[in-house]
Amino acid sequence: MKDFKLGCNYWASHAGTEMWKNWDEEQVDKDLAALSKNGVRCVRVFPLWRDFQPVMPVYSCSGVLEEYMLEGCIEPTNPWFLDDVMMERFSTFLDICGKYNVSAIVGLITGWMSGRMFLPTALYGKHLTTDPVALMFEQKFVRGFVEAFRGRKEIYAWDLGNECNCLARTTDRAAAYVWSATISNAIKAQDSTRPVISGMHGLKVEGAWTIGDQGEITDILTTHPYAFFVPHCKTDPMDSYRTLLHGTCESALYASISGKGCLVEELGTLSYNVCNDEVSARFMRANLFSNWANGAEGVLWWCAHDQNSLETPPYSWNSLERELGMLNSNLEPKPVSRELKSFGEWLDGLDFEIEKPKRDGIILLSKEQDHWGIAYMTYLLGKQAGVTLDFLAPNKEIPDSDVYFLPSTIGQSVLYKKYYDQLKRKVEEGATLYVSNDSGYFTELLEFFGLSVAERELRCVSGEMDIGGYKIPWCAERRIALTVEGAEVICEDSEGNPLLTLNRYGKGKVYYLNVPFEQTLLSKNRAFDGNAHKLYELVLSEVLEKKKVRKSHPKAAITENGNIVTVINYSNEAIDPGITLAKGVEVGKIYRGSFDSIAPCDALVFSIK
Repeated sequence: MKDFKLGCNYWASHAGTEMWKNWDEEQVDKDLAALSKNGVRCVRVFPLWRDFQPVMPVYSCSGVLEEYMLEGCIEPTNPWFLDDVMMERFSTFLDICGKYNVSAIVGLITGWMSGRMFLPTALYGKHLTTDPVALMFEQKFVRGFVEAFRGRKEIYAWDLGNECNCLARTTDRAAAYVWSATISNAIKAQDSTRPVISGMHGLKVEGAWTIGDQGEITDILTTHPYAFFVPHCKTDPMDSYRTLLHGTCESALYASISGKGCLVEELGTLSYNVCNDEVSARFMRANLFSNWANGAEGVLWWCAHDQNSLETPPYSWNSLERELGMLNSNLEPKPVSRELKSFGEWLDGLDFEIEKPKRDGIILLSKEQDHWGIAYMTYLLGKQAGVTLDFLAPNKEIPDSDVYFLPSTIGQSVLYKKYYDQLKRKVEEGATLYVSNDSGYFTELLEFFGLSVAERELRCVSGEMDIGGYKIPWCAERRIALTVEGAEVICEDSEGNPLLTLNRYGKGKVYYLNVPFEQTLLSKNRAFDGNAHKLYELVLSEVLEKKKVRKSHPKAAITENGNIVTVINYSNEAIDPGITLAKGVEVGKIYRGSFDSIAPCDALVFSIK
């Protein structure tokens, strides 16, 4: 059985980020006992940099650096400048984890936490990604810490540190790469037996801190899918289709682009100002089933306990940080912990090992666009239409697929010629291609699209497209007037300009939409409550006809893992998913739920034969 990690991020209930300075072994023991009782099997824990390596500079005449010592002008007892008392406390913490059978993910370079920096004084004012002194002490910290604890069975993995792309503003991709490789290599030099986890959030397809680079350097990537912080995600309620699928989509994107597994390392609804406990519980339940079925490595909640009694920064500054726990400050479980425990017990009762999810098509991301936003909208429309889509970064070798989506293209370099030619060959051999366009430039328009451009202008236009009798609103900030040169016009705009066309190319088909449909959904409230997915159902019609299991409700989504099928209700109301089986397919065993009705944010799981 795949070890799907279930747990939370841990700071002690009595002290939060001050737990190592204000160490209370008895309280930590009570914390871990309560967490374990309520379903936590793994904690992500942070040896705070300021406390574990309290290195300070000592200056002589005229400000000349004489030496480095530990705070209080104490001579270090080891070459790593690690504090012996703190190391002993961490060892005790691991003893307690072992006592309650809880594994630990250790976030090593934790100098950034919950909106505050926690740095050794020797590194004040230094660029923590590129400064040689910072790099020296970071390597010393990692090498010394990993060497000291690599023999501890309680540790599942080493994490580079908490959101280390927040340690310093870094716009140079090479600098970000070198820093990540330096820390990862320092870990692996001391311990090659455990996975190295990225610990980053908000990675990009292109930019300084990239998904691809982290995939090359680390073993497991991480998402921190907070709707409040991630672009395009706080438009709708927490227990609605768009928000419930955020973590699943972002983690699937990271895994596809990197070629590595991805852990939902921090998940949360972020305080009672966003939603109540029951909504948080529904949000957790849907995310547990969704990320499990769609291939994530696990789900960790942020965080273990409410921290509204703490008076030190960042809790004294930021009310957002105070009420995020699975347990309240009295160690009493909240509804979200009920869901974690229930899901873990359900997993324990399964008689199969989950396989990788089946991918029905590929989203081709292109140059210059908002990669996350466009990937997010396209993935969600695909799920609504009844398929699971994969992702490909711009200008990569294009693998075989029955269908490709090239959504909301912009600019003069949508795809380099090599990959554009590959795509055309795939279509010529029988694949289906969907293109929606903003301002993207393409060659061989007549041949490939069956269209030519008469003229273009910057003029806001809008309307409704009719897809099989379903009205779908659209808008664009420019108008491209098209001349039909062999394509079939499926629908036009109000001025008679082709809006959606279909061209036969070899054995395949090319759908061309003359507006950046996915881009327009990014800021639209409740964009998935209407008929937008009917457009994708049209494009995917041949793929859908071959599916073993189909559904009709737009808020239900299907994931196939070998002969296991998971149907999730991504809404806050009970629904009839409208399940139909292909000819010759039968239901084997039902592991959860009912075919007639799926409860809010819940799942139907069954096998087929």
